[in-house]
Amino acid sequence: KTCCGWGARAVSAMDDTTGSGKDAPGRVSYARAEGLDKFAKELQSYVQPGWEEDYIDYSKLKLILKEHGGEKTDDGRVGLDKEKLDAAFFPALEKELEKVNGVFVKKCDYFESVVQGYHPLGPQETHEVPEGQGQRGAGPVVTNEEFWTGFKDLGKMTTYVWINRQGFFKIMKKYDKVCGLLGTGRELGQEFERRLDHEVFTSARLETLIELYKNKKPQNTGDGFTPEMKLIAGTANPELAQELSARLGVPLMPVKIGNFNDGEVAVQIMENVRNAEVYIIQPTCTPVNDNLMQLLLLISACRRASASRVVAVVPYYGYARQDRKERSRVPISAADVARLMEAMGVDRVCCVDLHCGQIQGFFSPRTPVDNLWASTIALQYFKSRVDTDNVVVVSPDAGGVARAKLFKDGLDAVGMKPALAVIIKQRVKAGEVGQTDLVGSVDGCDAIIVDDMIDTAGTLCAAANELKSFGAKRVFAFATHGLFNNPAAERIEASALEEVVTANTIPLRDEVIQKTLKIRQLSVGKLLAEAILSIHTGKSVSKLFDVKETSKLVF
Repeated sequence: KTCCGWGARAVSAMDDTTGSGKDAPGRVSYARAEGLDKFAKELQSYVQPGWEEDYIDYSKLKLILKEHGGEKTDDGRVGLDKEKLDAAFFPALEKELEKVNGVFVKKCDYFESVVQGYHPLGPQETHEVPEGQGQRGAGPVVTNEEFWTGFKDLGKMTTYVWINRQGFFKIMKKYDKVCGLLGTGRELGQEFERRLDHEVFTSARLETLIELYKNKKPQNTGDGFTPEMKLIAGTANPELAQELSARLGVPLMPVKIGNFNDGEVAVQIMENVRNAEVYIIQPTCTPVNDNLMQLLLLISACRRASASRVVAVVPYYGYARQDRKERSRVPISAADVARLMEAMGVDRVCCVDLHCGQIQGFFSPRTPVDNLWASTIALQYFKSRVDTDNVVVVSPDAGGVARAKLFKDGLDAVGMKPALAVIIKQRVKAGEVGQTDLVGSVDGCDAIIVDDMIDTAGTLCAAANELKSFGAKRVFAFATHGLFNNPAAERIEASALEEVVTANTIPLRDEVIQKTLKIRQLSVGKLLAEAILSIHTGKSVSKLFDVKETSKLVF
């Protein structure tokens, strides 16, 4: 596809903007991109030494959009020169794509030459590495050290592919935004995203090379040996698992997960995990029971395959709401799930914002639980969205005051001046609220409702409408886990809520996005990657509870 063709499609998209963007097919994942202004800094943080010129030049492409895209005003964008923009932007975009493809081929050629010239079981033959490939010059012998360095660099290539794909994805979203195409169903980024699936740098060559390295690497002897990190993903949240793989530079292991004809879950790990430290990434969201069984069976399979340590990374812990006996003859399901995981042989559990912190106590002292705070990833985001000197953090009920207070303290730490308010409900009987009172004031302020999860959004939307009646200027909401079970999307779309922000601990379903555009997801990938790295290297995870540190972990 040439830049001229893309330019022609751009003109066509600009001329035909009558379609409704809300129900347009294919725009699901594209509509959810976020953090464009922060991406240039994020890209720099992932640049490998010696590879500085090999990545997409995102800043240059963004500068072209700024130079020819006019200025944004309250009445729209003024001074947009579409013809000059396309003439400058699309050739530059094609040039960056050609560069990334070329670098990918060059580095893969180098990795292939290393793996083919390495002989771990016999005398190593002299092997000349072609000049100009990768970062090495010619070398007579591929030694053990060089092989392992190549293997580590191959993991960095996973990150290279992912971060460049994100760069193209985000710059095309920026183009659509400048040209006024977002929400029309005519976004060019959708087509470009599909095109990326067939580019050289996203091909299966990297996965093939990883398999070649794995098949040739020698077994560890155990002397001074640090267990190898391996990642396994269930089917609950593949996008988050892929992000963690890219951020850590560790490829996901091949796993077969399916069902027998009667519905039984079947799993098989397709790679050796003996003496490895295995991290299983699997939130127990809808379908809860299938995903829970996958998690339990994956833990069991790793333990039976002699993994040195099994860590369950469970961004969303299902059954957490059943954490106590509220009436006679009911189970404490949150504790029962913990017992099941321990019975399967889990060594450590890493969760995000448990419904109640006491769930950590349902595990025995031999099974540490890390309960990460996702609210901190939203601090910088809201700092750019609300009136920093006139904002109120609101708890939707008395039971959520501690969570709201933590969020308020976080906003304080990033330089905002928030107040705190609580909605108190007087119930006439179960399911019927007689009177709603507000402790605190939201008059003329931006209000942020903070909760740990959103299920059907009934309480949330009622709280938002009440805050509007109490004089709030705008009402936002933040919740770590967005379940959005019916009729949540319809309620949010019809409510007074300006925007609902959640973490991506649970994937956002297509039908939810098609019903409302008020929902935005922030990634906990960077937070979880830092946690996994700290656990693997034996470092403290305390820094992940530092508001000033974790508020930077937004991508």
